[in-house]
Amino acid sequence: MSQFCPLCGKNKSEKALFCDDCKNKIEKEYEVDVPEDKESVDNILDEKVEFENKDEDLSSEIAQVSIKPQRSKRNWFIWLLILGILLVVGFFYYGQVVRKSNLDRSQWDTAVKENTVNGYLTYMQAFPKGKYYNLAEENLMKLKGNEAEIWKKLHVSENTAELRDFLTQYPQSPYNSLVKKRLDSLTWVATLNDNTAESYNNYMVISQSGEFPGDYFGDAQERYEMLFQSYPVTQADLDSVKITVDGFFTALSALNANEMNNYLAPTVFRFFNSGGGQREKIVGDLLISGARTQVPTIKFLPNMNAVAYEKTLIEHYKVNVPIQKSFAENGQTKTVSGYIVHIELDRNFQIITITESKP
Repeated sequence: MSQFCPLCGKNKSEKALFCDDCKNKIEKEYEVDVPEDKESVDNILDEKVEFENKDEDLSSEIAQVSIKPQRSKRNWFIWLLILGILLVVGFFYYGQVVRKSNLDRSQWDTAVKENTVNGYLTYMQAFPKGKYYNLAEENLMKLKGNEAEIWKKLHVSENTAELRDFLTQYPQSPYNSLVKKRLDSLTWVATLNDNTAESYNNYMVISQSGEFPGDYFGDAQERYEMLFQSYPVTQADLDSVKITVDGFFTALSALNANEMNNYLAPTVFRFFNSGGGQREKIVGDLLISGARTQVPTIKFLPNMNAVAYEKTLIEHYKVNVPIQKSFAENGQTKTVSGYIVHIELDRNFQIITITESKP
């Protein structure tokens, strides 16, 4: 070993590592015990190497023990991941294939059941790649092609049910406005035939719903007000009114002069379109007109259940009654509904005016 200190270069003993000054300085400043000689250093290094070897062996054993649970956890994680993927794929398959197929079939069944342009269009819009798309398009074209042919028959039809079926089956048809107008006209004819306050009210309600244009709404409202019994009814007065109305029209239909005299007041201020005059003159004119034919040409059929009346301040009675007229023409009988006869009775329930509203 060198006789010089490796730190300061001074002389030292051959076996010492450092000179005495450097040794004291190291031990004082760094609090480290400096070995006396090289053998002590070698022993320390051997112990360190042995300790490090043991430490490596222990670490290796620990690593081998810990690898097993780490691998076990990793396997569980992989299986859970695979299971999750399978669930997602299954859910996706059900949503995209099974459920969509069921909805496709359900919507198609609904379209076939309705068998309308709108029904097939709804299916085609919902399932542009549906299983029945081509068939829906084919059925749609058939329906569209039938519209013109069907309308040729409907524009002269008197069956309101057929017209309503057309509107349901072809909601987008260009003929719909014409169909609704035809339906409006036929409904009004039926309303006139019934000729009651209830029928006119029903017409107004339906027209307001938009089912048809309601071209006759104003007429319906006016006639409803004529026949609606708004005045409080006294049964005795109503019975007397009905006796006069029924008796007079029965006598008028038969041209029975004596009976007509019973129901007409001595002076009639207005008698239909012939003006007014004395009772005897009016009855005489009727008899002369009736004598020109072998049988009476007109019969009056009042609806006694629909009579409406109002009592005035001078104790007269304003009466409205729906009437059917039966005409004899060319050997055939024709009945026309929709007339409303307006009668004013005096306090003795005799007729002083009588006019009519035509259908």
